[in-house]
Amino acid sequence: MSTDESRAWLLIGYRAPAQPSTARVSTWRRLHRLGAVYVGASTCLLPAGAADDATLAALAAGVTEAGGSFDTYPIDAMSVPAHRALLARANADRDAEYAEVVERAEALIAELATESARGKFTFAEVEENEADLAKLRRWLAAVGTRDRYGAAGRAAAEQAVTRAARRLREFTERSAGADHEPAGTDVD
Repeated sequence: MSTDESRAWLLIGYRAPAQPSTARVSTWRRLHRLGAVYVGASTCLLPAGAADDATLAALAAGVTEAGGSFDTYPIDAMSVPAHRALLARANADRDAEYAEVVERAEALIAELATESARGKFTFAEVEENEADLAKLRRWLAAVGTRDRYGAAGRAAAEQAVTRAARRLREFTERSAGADHEPAGTDVD
């Protein structure tokens, strides 16, 4: 990303009816998923290039069809201190998401430890935990896509997901071995 591109933003302001809340909540979620930094109620800054024209048009249509408004204003430059503050807020938002990924990865590791202690080495447990790990990996990838400015929490989140994958691999191997043990035999 060029220096000029990293300094360009799109100011978005929207108004949607309070009820039903569908358009307002949908817009809020979609803009967050794109990496928007909220600076007020229904007002955010989106990094330039984070959304194409079709995505922005779909967002605008969702709000205006519900009776609201959706306005965009390109910002090509801002003061250095303001830009640094904005990047810090964007990185803080990503770090909060990365911290959630770490927390969920640690919860998966704890779940595997609990089931191991119970001797619950079953295909159902493996399948359930594989689904949880797949969800974690998708979430980490989504946050990584939004992480345009190198948030510090990325490495810890990647390491936590890697640890969870390793523990799941070990649990799966043990579960597969348990299926091959005669009934009443301890696999330890």
